[in-house]
Amino acid sequence: MNLVAGSTGLLGNDILQELGLKDRSTIALGRRSVMNLPDCAKELILDFENIPSWDLNGVDHVYLSLGYPLYYQNVMGFMSANLKKDFFLVDFTYQLEIAKRAREAGAQSVSLISSVGSNPDSKNFYLQTKGKLEAEIVNLGFKSTNIFHPGHLRGNKSRLDILIADAISVLSDPFLIGSLKKFRSISSKKVARCVVDNSLEPKAGANHFYYSDFK
Repeated sequence: MNLVAGSTGLLGNDILQELGLKDRSTIALGRRSVMNLPDCAKELILDFENIPSWDLNGVDHVYLSLGYPLYYQNVMGFMSANLKKDFFLVDFTYQLEIAKRAREAGAQSVSLISSVGSNPDSKNFYLQTKGKLEAEIVNLGFKSTNIFHPGHLRGNKSRLDILIADAISVLSDPFLIGSLKKFRSISSKKVARCVVDNSLEPKAGANHFYYSDFK
């Protein structure tokens, strides 16, 4: 059984749909209903303030794709103290607690959606948080840990800051070559396919995936 945390978000929902296409039994975990739930999936709506009490027995693989809603400038490092607190709670604390609970319940593998440029020592709070979470997830000791590092996900929302980010990506992507290629923007559906394909045949240890892996 698969568990998708963040199935109402753009990438989380694409992962859920990809699992549906492959007819994989899945639990869509969230705090509200999923509008386009695949036939092979069921919803689990729970209180995120009480994660240690969740019954996740039977889960083999957990997909972590929770994300606090941010504007483009927030991702670039401009966050107030209150926003940092809320972002850290969702993206770090909730995801780590879900992974811990799944591991305790017997899950053997995990797929974490992180970000290109993630680094626990980064001065950018967004990238710093992503990097710290990666280290914590690896330390949980899953047999297989897959960490995905996409760049900007194109077409996320019809919102001014996202439209501007999309336009910047279209202009800048061709110039990102060599070691910079991993920073190119990417379709969430391509990332979702890569996430699911690599989870169905898990490799032992910690495995990292970047732009060139998102076929």
